[in-house]
Amino acid sequence: MSNRGAYFVANDAILDLAIAFLNSFRVHNPSIPLCLVPFGDDVGDIAALAGEYDFSVWRDQARLDWCDDISRRFHGHTVGQYRKLAIWDGPFDEFVYIDTDTVVLSDIGFTFRLLDRFDFLTSHSDLPDIRRWVWKDSAYAAGALSRRQVSYAANTGFVVSRKPALTPASVEARLPAALALAEHMELSCYEQPLLNYLIVTAGGGYGSLLAVAAATGSWRIPLERWAGDPSLSVRDGRLVGSRTPSLLMHWAGEWARARATGRQIPYVELWEHYRRLREPVG
Repeated sequence: MSNRGAYFVANDAILDLAIAFLNSFRVHNPSIPLCLVPFGDDVGDIAALAGEYDFSVWRDQARLDWCDDISRRFHGHTVGQYRKLAIWDGPFDEFVYIDTDTVVLSDIGFTFRLLDRFDFLTSHSDLPDIRRWVWKDSAYAAGALSRRQVSYAANTGFVVSRKPALTPASVEARLPAALALAEHMELSCYEQPLLNYLIVTAGGGYGSLLAVAAATGSWRIPLERWAGDPSLSVRDGRLVGSRTPSLLMHWAGEWARARATGRQIPYVELWEHYRRLREPVG
């Protein structure tokens, strides 16, 4: 069996979110190795929880500096989200990446079996509502990517992959072409357009859990839920009201929206369930 594990990116500024994520991850995945990739230098408080939650802390500063340099090429300043690119040069041969504004609701181990068919697997793809958070309309006419490559447009808050699929050398080789497309990228979503570009131009297979479920009719595949969808309800720390199992709940964009409006995040009771499930002592 390959060396398998999971990554998350965080810093002390989102410690509460990280604790809820860690509580949920370890409830449903007690033995999968986990590694923290520092969003920035301020990770002392969260790193202190490594023993309690059994995770390692990324130590290759040179690779993080490389990610920071890529972010500056696109934004003119350092953007921590680009440190996600480091995971293809990390300790795990096969891995799952999960955004920290998430609670995990089931075992993620089944996703590794799909790497027999894909080099990159996200949760959702090929949806018009997602495409606008990756590519501007002008991307179709730019001519650098096929319509299929643009339409894939995956949310990169959940990614399953393997090390050889996206080497640092292959990223460097394609950066000039990616930078030439920057005007067509939705860069308010930080690394998401670049990572989409790298996935669809890597030459390997790419897909999503949603696409696999739709193609096979296997609606027992656990899927990601977005907190902006009001159709579900919460009961005893579980999501109910869906015909398919839930893999995780992702609050993509919802924390920022709640801060801007002064309202509670959607499904706050689910997040609070996992935040309060275990109070760390570290």
